[in-house]
Amino acid sequence: MGSEQREQGRFQGRRIVAGAFVLLVVLGYVAVILLYSANARSGQGGTLGTSDAEAVRVEMAPVSVNGPGERLSVDVRIFPPDSLVADDNLTLTKDLSVIVSPIDGTQAVSLEAGSLALVTKTISVPAAGTVENWPFDRYDATLSVLAYSTEDGVKTALPTFVQWQGSVSGWNFQVQENHEKPVAVTDTDGRTESLPSLDIGASRSGSTLAFGFLLLSLLVVMPILVLFVAIRAYTGHRKVEATLTSWMGAMLFATIPLRGFLPGSPPIGSWIDFLVVLWVIVGLIAGLTIYVLAWNRWGTPDPQFARGAPPSTPPHVNGGAHAD
Repeated sequence: MGSEQREQGRFQGRRIVAGAFVLLVVLGYVAVILLYSANARSGQGGTLGTSDAEAVRVEMAPVSVNGPGERLSVDVRIFPPDSLVADDNLTLTKDLSVIVSPIDGTQAVSLEAGSLALVTKTISVPAAGTVENWPFDRYDATLSVLAYSTEDGVKTALPTFVQWQGSVSGWNFQVQENHEKPVAVTDTDGRTESLPSLDIGASRSGSTLAFGFLLLSLLVVMPILVLFVAIRAYTGHRKVEATLTSWMGAMLFATIPLRGFLPGSPPIGSWIDFLVVLWVIVGLIAGLTIYVLAWNRWGTPDPQFARGAPPSTPPHVNGGAHAD
């Protein structure tokens, strides 16, 4: 009766462990789905300056984030004020220049009188960050915008209203006006003016964090399973099956593809390689080594070696006997 109770207790314990594992998987799945639906594409809008009829309106929308290059790709749309637009609502009556700083390449967008009033340009903005800290890497940039019109060689500064809007899949943007860190902007005549700046910060979304940590958790589970099987076989609690070495080898070769599947493609040498991936590989190789030792210890020996007889001589390649 006592043995039946112990067996029933072990059975109940296994059911509890299995149920807890299934519940953990379901909760992880639900968490990833909720985070993805909540902030896969999210961003905080920001403005710089005051919007009025005489202000040049500049709309900025993020396109992509280049972590290794520490750059933000941004689409810029320029809307001139009504006073610079002709009666046809299509062309400009004066030359208009908008300087966006700091960016890569030409910082000025120049529109000549008579050209179309609307223009779109894609710019590359330097953004300081450390991609090796994936997925906690963050990229910060500071922008300022200066607009002025030109008529008969006379330049007139125009008020500027900058509006940040839009999102990039897998990223969160935080944008705010900053008067404490003005940016020096130089126009085409060499005049320098300090303007309030627009601080832009890009960080990975919660869905990316959840996906990355879930995949890293799966990587950690692999060596745990391999070590469990190898140790049980070495201690004699389970029968040694040589075919399991193929399964362990497949686990080892699956590590690098799974690591490369992480969103954002963190570069080799990131903290996850030193703290997770490297030790996953070490654990898998240790498990494979222990299992080979178990096979050598408990595996069925060749009957001829077991009897102490020398192994049989392999037949001749051509199947015939050697002549004396």
